[in-house]
Amino acid sequence: MDSSSGDSISLQSSATGENVIVVMDGNRGKGSLDALDWAIKYIVGPNDTVVVLGVLPEIGKKPAPSCLPFHLGIGTSGIWIKLEFSHNEMTPSELQQAIGRKKREYQKFLQPYYHHCKKREVKLDIRLAAGYESKKLAVEEAEKLDPRWIVLDGYLKKDKEYIHKNVDCHVALLKEKGVATLIPSKITGPECEEWQTVCRKIDDQAFTDDDFVEELPNSPKQTPLTPCSYPLSWRTGFPRAFSLGEIEEITNDFQNVTLKDQNRIIYTGVYGENQVIVMCFRADDHSASLLKIVSRVRHRNILNLVGYCWIGGSIFLLCDCPEGSLEACLLCDKAATNLSWNKRWGIALEIGAGIQYLHEEFADGSIVNLSLCSCNVALGGDSSSMLCIYETTTKQMKIDNDPQDESICKNIDVNEQLREDIQDYGVFLLELISGLSRRLFENDGQSLVDWALPFLEKNILSPMLDPRLTETSDPRVAHMARAALACLNYDSSHNLTISKMLAIVRGNQ
Repeated sequence: MDSSSGDSISLQSSATGENVIVVMDGNRGKGSLDALDWAIKYIVGPNDTVVVLGVLPEIGKKPAPSCLPFHLGIGTSGIWIKLEFSHNEMTPSELQQAIGRKKREYQKFLQPYYHHCKKREVKLDIRLAAGYESKKLAVEEAEKLDPRWIVLDGYLKKDKEYIHKNVDCHVALLKEKGVATLIPSKITGPECEEWQTVCRKIDDQAFTDDDFVEELPNSPKQTPLTPCSYPLSWRTGFPRAFSLGEIEEITNDFQNVTLKDQNRIIYTGVYGENQVIVMCFRADDHSASLLKIVSRVRHRNILNLVGYCWIGGSIFLLCDCPEGSLEACLLCDKAATNLSWNKRWGIALEIGAGIQYLHEEFADGSIVNLSLCSCNVALGGDSSSMLCIYETTTKQMKIDNDPQDESICKNIDVNEQLREDIQDYGVFLLELISGLSRRLFENDGQSLVDWALPFLEKNILSPMLDPRLTETSDPRVAHMARAALACLNYDSSHNLTISKMLAIVRGNQ
């Protein structure tokens, strides 16, 4: 789009303000404004300019080929609307009618935003563009405006990788209303102050705002956490590098050993007033790859990194200390009885969301080989569940699109690992349904899957249900069972993803 037209307004009129680009599917109308809502809530500050690109890929096209460039600047009530048609195939009369319809539609939808932004000293530059590819348009505008963020409507998910590859700013993709996947700039990375500021805003909401929590039917509301009770990994300044002296102090001079095997040593400790877990790995290619991955991961249903220390031949990884593992809960009759079907269904959704982030939403490609089972699921004090991915260092967890990992993971078939992760999710669902541990299951040499699969295939659930729960008619159990069967029957001929499995767990399919 040509922003050098004489009708165009200045985007850099403020010495301190910066630009934020919001790209929307203009054909969705009001439904596409969630991206603008999110940008204003979390990113935009006083004196900033929000450039909203409403892309209309189909308007102005008719079968007869022609090319009639059309430019029209319209100032209305302080909202600047710029309509540009690069491949127009309408007659001038038809084009004017289409312009009028879209102008009136956007005036109606965006008028409240104009007043809101004016109070906050934020400028709006609203542009509708027809005949352009949204991803190329976003990159072109980023080259001109040098924004610090580009926010994409969720319907433009297919454009995410192309845009991030070709711009130098942070990118956010709306996942659902109020929730976005964040991708840090290739230049500054997640360590820059701007990134940390936005994450801190989101952190404040993540533990207090219902918009950021998928409410479970009939589930009790949790008391909001205060900032000082946030997990360390969610606080500003974390994850960070620790010195060896700090590690020694945290672990009481390495006296607090809780586990030692051939791969690692695990210590418990205290940092400030917070309990943490410290894992010590031998410094090799696999543990270095693990550190590289977990330092980038950030999701509420993953046990996130607090910090690290790499010294000599050892790598120390610190994470928040959970209340315990799901497996330990299932092995305790009292704890398992308190884990109702509603809570188990919620855990299935939360862990599935964590896998979905790692498989489909992580900025640098798919993270696979997650070794999912109940012993690798941590339970928090607020009844949240988190996937622990630190076990996978010996199994070559991999960032799919990272060429630097090829020497470490050259023998990994990512599609095969995605299938295995989905099948593991199915076994995890069996653990929730039966209350049995996959790792400790014993039944005449049968595995948990061998025992359960005939019941699933015949849709006979009663022999599988955890007998410690008296309620046997909860429909969410059937949803989990159907998803488990789909996961376990998954092979290369099926086109299944964790997103599709989550839809079955929710009862949407």
